[in-house]
Amino acid sequence: MSSLPLYDSAEEENIRAAFQDAGLRITPQRLALLRVMREQGGFQDAEGWHRLAHLRGADLSLATVYRTLALFKALNLVEGRIVETDQEREEYRYRARQESYTLTCKRCGAIVPVEPDIVEVFRAEVTRRLGVTVITAHSCFVGYCAACTAALAAGSDQP
Repeated sequence: MSSLPLYDSAEEENIRAAFQDAGLRITPQRLALLRVMREQGGFQDAEGWHRLAHLRGADLSLATVYRTLALFKALNLVEGRIVETDQEREEYRYRARQESYTLTCKRCGAIVPVEPDIVEVFRAEVTRRLGVTVITAHSCFVGYCAACTAALAAGSDQP
């Protein structure tokens, strides 16, 4: 198996175990996409990951990227988030140790950080009320930033 571009042995072992437990190999195509996702960070849609992988010399078809992202998501190596209100587009990123969340302003496009502890309180409430166990959550916050909220409250139509 090719050497993984990993930052620590525990992370490397988790990735190897995920593939091994699923009875899968880490193919050159999977490794190439995994490297790009880990090095680049952040969320991208499948087309964005395909473009970045291509820029780094990986020979992957867009169909391979879609299939590989679905596999990575099933193996919990990446997380996805729906980024359009009609839920037709999903973005993916390598699963970070610390989850982060943002709100996208519909009016001006600002990206507003949402504190992870706010989402953790929500998860705890879901667990308490429904009696379920939340392993992971994907949250997409779309609304208005503070400045746009104030402008809308004041009756302004300007961003």
